[in-house]
Amino acid sequence: MTENSLAVALERLRVAFSSSVTVAELDSAVAKVAEHRDSASIGPLLLLLDDSATYDEVMFSLIHAAEDFDDTIYVKAVLNVIADISVSAPKWASIVLMRILNSASTKSALVSALRSSGTEEKLAIRTLCEAINQRSAEFLAKTTPLLLAAQE
Repeated sequence: MTENSLAVALERLRVAFSSSVTVAELDSAVAKVAEHRDSASIGPLLLLLDDSATYDEVMFSLIHAAEDFDDTIYVKAVLNVIADISVSAPKWASIVLMRILNSASTKSALVSALRSSGTEEKLAIRTLCEAINQRSAEFLAKTTPLLLAAQE
């Protein structure tokens, strides 16, 4: 492992999250991962989401870094970890999905990817969509394509 490798940057980020560091230090650690521009970072970044995090802005830094990829690549990575995030950080899993729903191109990519995804991923997406719909019926128009794709 070289000093500049993605694995090193991800490990430093994990250590930062388990330490008493400042928001600026956490954001800097997220930026070091993002500098690699490697889609292999998407899953590990999203898996760091934490519903009990003190600072929402750090959670959004993780999401923004993960979102900084082509829609197809991003949604494939999201589907790989969505079931885990739904359990470990359901609030943030819902936020990730709502952000996808608010982007027509990303939502379209997710619908396409969801059709060929596994049962666990489809269940996680259905569960998240249903929770979003319970908050407000206005989301039905956005979640219906996902719900249909997740039933195939």
